[in-house]
Amino acid sequence: MLLATSLVLASACLHALWNVLLKRARDLHAASLGILALSVLITWAMVPWTRGPLIPGRAALAWTLGAGIGEGCYFVLLACALEAAPLGWSYAWMRGVGMLLVWPVSVLLLGEPLRTLAALSVGVVCLGLALLGRAPARGQGSRSFLWAAAAGVAIAGFTLCYKAALVHGAHPVMLYATAMLVALPIQTGIRIRRLGWRAGLVLPETWRAVPPRSCQPGLVLCAGILCAASFLLYLEALDLAGAGAMATLRNTSIVFAVLLSRAFGVLAERPTCRQWAGAALVTAGAVGLAWGR
Repeated sequence: MLLATSLVLASACLHALWNVLLKRARDLHAASLGILALSVLITWAMVPWTRGPLIPGRAALAWTLGAGIGEGCYFVLLACALEAAPLGWSYAWMRGVGMLLVWPVSVLLLGEPLRTLAALSVGVVCLGLALLGRAPARGQGSRSFLWAAAAGVAIAGFTLCYKAALVHGAHPVMLYATAMLVALPIQTGIRIRRLGWRAGLVLPETWRAVPPRSCQPGLVLCAGILCAASFLLYLEALDLAGAGAMATLRNTSIVFAVLLSRAFGVLAERPTCRQWAGAALVTAGAVGLAWGR
């Protein structure tokens, strides 16, 4: 259990770090698409070295496809949320909402026991989100909250699909590789739609209008590697311990996101004491939910 916990904490840190890099991108949607594409390539490169059945049955495949749809929506909503609000605030809301949605479904539909520590931890998460507030600063509307909450719904969706696919015997590496392959065309289609179907596909001046420096290949390369490494460490943890505990413990990436957003001065993010307390409580709730399963 100690090794699995160490792996999932390392995964949480790397996950927060690639989100920091994404936040630094000039074009968040283009960078997000590049990160996803690179993550797909890296994960599929590992498939030949996997052992065991790749697709064990129709049920596992169906849940894998569902996870891919959730991932595709998440990558788009993540970019929208980070455009609208600071990283630390957005990240805490996304992960907090995801936990609050996953927990009752896990209890009611997946047969997880209802324990006192888990119930108390849900209350701690709610208190943390209340301290964060529905806007990162005064004068900001509900747009940032809506994007963060929608990303949280996507997180809950693909988390539950991943858990169900694993229950039906899906191979972890193939599960993630297939889900990412489903997510990629979803995000690509939305990206082209944002440019305009005719402009994005037909008019070359649309692409020439994008400054080359906005592509930031170095940033996308680093973030894509970190994204893939984060999830592969997480998959290794899933092989060593229970999926429910590891999935929830990975949400400790919230505190890493807040710390890294403060450390990277270029982001100009200065969380208030109340937001620090809110993020800390959401993280504490995540740990409590992990150990209360």
